[in-house]
Amino acid sequence: MRMTEAKTLEAVGVSHFFDVSRPFLQRVFGREPRRSLRAVDDVSFTITQGTTFALVGESGCGKSTIARLAVGLYRPSNGDILFENQALSSARAQPAMRRRMNMIFQDPYASLNPRWRVSDIVAEPIRAFHLATRPNEVQARVGSLLAQVGLTVRDGGKYPHEFSGGQRQRISIAR
Repeated sequence: MRMTEAKTLEAVGVSHFFDVSRPFLQRVFGREPRRSLRAVDDVSFTITQGTTFALVGESGCGKSTIARLAVGLYRPSNGDILFENQALSSARAQPAMRRRMNMIFQDPYASLNPRWRVSDIVAEPIRAFHLATRPNEVQARVGSLLAQVGLTVRDGGKYPHEFSGGQRQRISIAR
């Protein structure tokens, strides 16, 4: 890695275990120990600014768990995830991370509210993070984001079911 490349996301010895034990009372009466499933064990990687990172593996090997760890949906059992050299577990990193990081799901339709128009879907994080306050500012930002992903301002008036799978992916990217 060259000195000018900034680390954007780094996983350092990350492990995640899921508790798959039976309920507490059943374990007590059955004299059973706790059981855990090792989903990810001692994973490390660095993603530098301006690069693309691909995680490839067979079904069930932990790719989705790593993605959820990377965006803070799960906390590591061991190790740490750093976003711009700051641990995601720190409270200070959370607001900065949430504004700049988002998962794009393989099935975008599952992550888009079918009762909302596309303009409302794209506007939601703009409003939530106070990136624009006046309605005309929000709509201008939505139009700009839709144009960036190859959609039109008029597409903002449509519902997710009116788009192809690839277009839904672009809506998720705009959001």
